[in-house]
Amino acid sequence: MPNGGSDCCGTCWFNSKNEGEPGYHGSTKEGIVVCQIRNLEIDDPFYTYCINHPHHNPNRIKTPLGSVYSGDDRQILIESPDNSETRDSLIELLQKIEETPIDEYPIGRGLDEEVITQIGKLEEKGAIPSLKRITNFDPFSQPKGENPFKRNRIITVGLAIETLAKLTKDDAIPDIKRLINIGTQSLGLRNYDPKKDELAPIRYHATRGLKYCSNDESVELLKGAMRDPHQEIKAFSKDILEKKIGIEEVLKIEQEIKFKEIENSSNFKSSKNKWWEFWKKNK
Repeated sequence: MPNGGSDCCGTCWFNSKNEGEPGYHGSTKEGIVVCQIRNLEIDDPFYTYCINHPHHNPNRIKTPLGSVYSGDDRQILIESPDNSETRDSLIELLQKIEETPIDEYPIGRGLDEEVITQIGKLEEKGAIPSLKRITNFDPFSQPKGENPFKRNRIITVGLAIETLAKLTKDDAIPDIKRLINIGTQSLGLRNYDPKKDELAPIRYHATRGLKYCSNDESVELLKGAMRDPHQEIKAFSKDILEKKIGIEEVLKIEQEIKFKEIENSSNFKSSKNKWWEFWKKNK
């Protein structure tokens, strides 16, 4: 199997050498590989990818969906086409996304997540009702059965809230407010372990969504996100806030947060109690 994943152009049913069937059988044939739905010559078919591959697209959708990626790290090679056919297909697929995910090849972005990502890139306003619906999914919803690839809706919900914010700006604030602290109530913040913070991706995308918002409430939500236990979320909220209110104001907020953390630490409380006992004895 190619190191980058078997969901590559080399094994795709839209590969001109594979004669409409998925697999490796066309790899021994001479000539150039052409993607039959994108009319694109593929220089390195076993390290080139798109979401139309049968691993992600079992219904054999022929409309080119999303970007073409290349390399082990799947950098964008060619952006998604932007035409009415692609937009209509993306909206139709978005409307069909259900709370319960399906088993899907685990490498690369899943079909549902690619659809949401491309909707955001194209800024397709017709997707707004479906995005709002998806933000209300149970993040821990899983496919029926054994779920060997550990699929759930955490990333799906996260991408949906960020894309909704991009399309609706301040109108997304109520949905962001609902999700920006999700999961933090059950975390042991003193012994925080990011590996156990399963819902952090939703907070991450909700925080990123605030860069598209401009009202005062978005600033307050970003101040709150600077107290998030996850370092990456803190960093993003700080970066967005600096652009909104300036570096000096953000430094003041950071100082307040650090003081509160020290004040709430067990060592500080212990020292404070010892001082209080000493004062009572010697007053």
